[in-house]
Amino acid sequence: MRRSTTLRSPHSLRFPPQAEGKLSPSAAKHLVDFLALPDLCPVERASIAELLDAEDWEEIEHRFGPSLFFGTGGIRSRTIGRVPTAAERGGADPGEPPRFPAVGTATLNPRTVRRTALGLGRYLLRSAATRPLSAVIARDTRLFSAEFADVCADALRQLGFRVWVFPEERPTPELSFAIRRLSADAGIMVTASHNPPWDNGLKVYLSDGGQITNEVAEGVSRAIEEIPFSNPLRQEGPPGPLEPLGPDLDQAYFEAVESAILEPAAFRLATRRVRVVYTPLHGAGLRTVPALLARQGIDCSLVKGQDTPDGRFPGVSSANPEDSRSLAEAIAQASAEGRNLVLGTDPDADRLGAAVRDTAGGWRILTGNQIAALLAYYRCERTFARRAADGGAGIPVLLKTFVTTDLLRAIAESFGVRCVETLTGFKHIAAKLRRYEEIAAKNPQDRRRLIFGGEESHGCLCTDRVREKDGSAAALQLVEAAGWAARDGKTLPGLLDWLYRRFGFFAERLHTLTLEGTDGSRKRNELLASFREAPPRGPGGDPPVGTEDFETEDHWDADGELLPREPFLRFSFRGGERLAVRCSGTEPKLKFYLFHQAGAEHDLRAQEERVEARLAAWWRAIAADAQSRLSR
Repeated sequence: MRRSTTLRSPHSLRFPPQAEGKLSPSAAKHLVDFLALPDLCPVERASIAELLDAEDWEEIEHRFGPSLFFGTGGIRSRTIGRVPTAAERGGADPGEPPRFPAVGTATLNPRTVRRTALGLGRYLLRSAATRPLSAVIARDTRLFSAEFADVCADALRQLGFRVWVFPEERPTPELSFAIRRLSADAGIMVTASHNPPWDNGLKVYLSDGGQITNEVAEGVSRAIEEIPFSNPLRQEGPPGPLEPLGPDLDQAYFEAVESAILEPAAFRLATRRVRVVYTPLHGAGLRTVPALLARQGIDCSLVKGQDTPDGRFPGVSSANPEDSRSLAEAIAQASAEGRNLVLGTDPDADRLGAAVRDTAGGWRILTGNQIAALLAYYRCERTFARRAADGGAGIPVLLKTFVTTDLLRAIAESFGVRCVETLTGFKHIAAKLRRYEEIAAKNPQDRRRLIFGGEESHGCLCTDRVREKDGSAAALQLVEAAGWAARDGKTLPGLLDWLYRRFGFFAERLHTLTLEGTDGSRKRNELLASFREAPPRGPGGDPPVGTEDFETEDHWDADGELLPREPFLRFSFRGGERLAVRCSGTEPKLKFYLFHQAGAEHDLRAQEERVEARLAAWWRAIAADAQSRLSR
């Protein structure tokens, strides 16, 4: 237990001799620079004093060792320390979260948030041809999100930006829509998506409503480095205006989502046949999903204990729809209430999880790939059933990432829809939509029309009026698809099995290796390089029959456009297995994607069990290989 400490004066805070050799060079430098800041607040001074008195070098290392990385996904980090200080707790009761964010240069707190927002603003001002500039700021329900949104607004207004702010939590995709609706130059979303409750972050969007590109991220990162931690920036001229957003913007967003509806009559059948339980997992989807469903006459039962905005996520096993535990309470409630469709969105409501009751009365939790396949087929089928043989104006396209199931490609090609694959991350899907806008502006006859966009990590997009995956819209679309299937006496599980029998059996599994710490990034890169030099083998020792390296080789998409290079490997094996390996863009993880494809058998459930065992054996072999390489 730490001994108590008294508040020191700023002049008494010095780098202690006993810290020599206890901290990494980067942590030592960052701490020395931090202690020299002239404007440390009382919480910062007291927290550092407590950590130094306790000689808690591990906690200091976590707070000061790594540099906050700003990438295409913005930044994410802890906003609650692994061991919060007494000053950060601020007298909070046991079990309650701290009242102040974690002090440090590698954590998310008002100082680092302000620095990031100022860096973004500086970059945009340098790049802008016209002024004044404008930005939209939104937030989810996470701890300190409201405070960080205010900090971002103040920083940008200090630079003369006109700033629109949502006073309450909103989903990330609504921010994307708002940027386009208001013709803003940028947007900031305060969220860490589905990360644990002790994290928070900032996502940055440009004027098209899509996440920033690698080139922009590098420019913003350089601009952030120019901003001192002491925040001495002088305001030049009056601050930019601050304007709240509310019901009018919500209404416009709802109408944009509803513009993707293909069969309004499906909802009339859904009101009788589809009975929904929904959990927002204490997040921003509470403001959108029930309202969107209600506008179509669909009543949904909210999961008790998860139906209030709360950044602690109490009563939630996992806030990530990719994790089946996130829907456990919702499934239990649906069983008790006799309902047959469970929906859940993550805290910023850009991802959708779903579970459906099958004909045997059990529950089938859908993977992100399966949700995408169901929506892709429904949208292709209804689009071409409702319109002329060419599907209407524009070249129809379906967008998917390379690590998303190839069932989507099979579905698209069966309808004559071009399937275009992108690198991992919805930012690449948004970039393709931006590229299509540029092409259409030059030649209206070459216009593309989005049928569906999807990625395996539970991200779906049904309209190009939003440029981010949209859990609220996906929830509405899945209910629509369920109502349409019910017209022919089908359920969603039955429709999925029908897809397997028509197009083949597809199975996918995602596994991760977490490599934290100051050398975590180095280990990830070294392991990926090791797989490049000596490709992994299957459970029986079989080598791959094909290798694709997206970092050292050129690759072109289905539109004939050169893809950006990225650390990403794909291996093909005999027997129908494929393996993809890449670094996570937002977490200290190396991700392994396993794929299996084969003809569908009569007993699909038995086939699923055999394939599950086969992919589990593959993962055991790959994980053992990875650990062996790390220990060398």
